[in-house]
Amino acid sequence: MKRCIRMFPILPFLMVFAACAGSSGAGGARPDLNVLSREQIIRYPDAFQAVQTMRAQWLRGRAPGDLDTQGGVVRVNLDGIDVGAVDALKSIPTEGIAYIRFYNGIQASQRWGLGHENGVIFVSSLAGGGPGK
Repeated sequence: MKRCIRMFPILPFLMVFAACAGSSGAGGARPDLNVLSREQIIRYPDAFQAVQTMRAQWLRGRAPGDLDTQGGVVRVNLDGIDVGAVDALKSIPTEGIAYIRFYNGIQASQRWGLGHENGVIFVSSLAGGGPGK
């Protein structure tokens, strides 16, 4: 009985700690850093400026742990069609984009095969059926 009484003052602190450990902050779920939403990109004139401003590292992407791919090229995919290297983003106006997602080299190679070891910037247009259509 004495042992229970001694532990009782600690109980409220443990409950508060457990409640805080289970939450991820005021906003709930963490944002996906591999996705730029329509709301984030719409203020830029084209996809290149949006990516360069908010996720410049995507433009230099490479396979994690692979030091030999620095000379490679990040590919741009628009609604499932390879449209070239990152310069292709300059010709994609943001008003037609639903979202932009980055796939690292491993993810891109698994999804699209060889030649994507440096990653893919996937652009989903509103016309292509992305969210926000």
